[in-house]
Amino acid sequence: MDRKSLKNFTHRADRLLTIENSTYKQWVFRYTFLELEKDLGTKGDITSDSLFTEKQNVSANIIAKEDGIFAGREEIQYFLVDADPQFRPRLLSEFKIKFNVKDGQEIKSGDVLIELEAELHDLLAVERTVLNLIMRMSAIATMTRKIVNLIKDYDVMITPTRKALWGWIDRKAVVIGGGGSHRLNLADAVLVKNTHMYVAGHDFEMVLGKIADADLDCRFVEVEVGNVDDVVKLAEIFPRYLGGKIKSVGVALIDNVSAEDTKMAIERVKELGLHDGILFEASGRINEKTVLDYAKTGVDIISMGCLTSGIQSLDMSLRIV
Repeated sequence: MDRKSLKNFTHRADRLLTIENSTYKQWVFRYTFLELEKDLGTKGDITSDSLFTEKQNVSANIIAKEDGIFAGREEIQYFLVDADPQFRPRLLSEFKIKFNVKDGQEIKSGDVLIELEAELHDLLAVERTVLNLIMRMSAIATMTRKIVNLIKDYDVMITPTRKALWGWIDRKAVVIGGGGSHRLNLADAVLVKNTHMYVAGHDFEMVLGKIADADLDCRFVEVEVGNVDDVVKLAEIFPRYLGGKIKSVGVALIDNVSAEDTKMAIERVKELGLHDGILFEASGRINEKTVLDYAKTGVDIISMGCLTSGIQSLDMSLRIV
């Protein structure tokens, strides 16, 4: 495979980020049905129950209050319509839902994104769960699209880091915005961090040997390096293990290294004819002000915690019509 195909294989697992995958469905269940149960508590919505004693069907619109990229269609469709009714015994009515936008579509303030119809008490009960999910996913997709556009002239994939607080849902939002997913969980790929290297005596040969002996089935094996010399050293050692017992793709994670030194490391690797052996990822406090500098270094992947950590939700509201 060429480098672009390798990146898509190792760091863009969008084929798993769908309701069709039971593991992803569990993540969506956690942030919809379980959040709804916590919101309702033991007594339910005492405000709505006090004000509206009669059952009545109503219609409502979810409206964008700022520009951005929409995300969360599949998740809301599952939550309100497609899931087993046993998952929501406290919602007594059926929901009718019409999406006016698709995942990844640009939206403008004032756009009617979703049209809903349900019994009033049920609609008010799910309001915050629905909004929280699509507002966060849309914010992450919006931020990702902004970063992707900043570096559009460079063949670099943007991915999240382990700071994806909503796990696979956050990663799905990054993919919708045009980025990759990176490692989905601790069992998905090998990522040898500096904490591992410290305990292992900073011995690349020993670490790669142990991983080779473990004969793991994973998408990639990545090792963190923190300076130019270690990037070169890893690029020299890694190919000797790849294609043998380590059948995965090898990746060097250049972490907390300046853009200047990262560029120097990539140039040295190329001069030594070692560039084709592994992929190179830059990470560590990279933000929208510095991402272009790192894209120019020649790395294949840039992972950014700011895509999902401290992100401000895209403003939306639900209005009864």
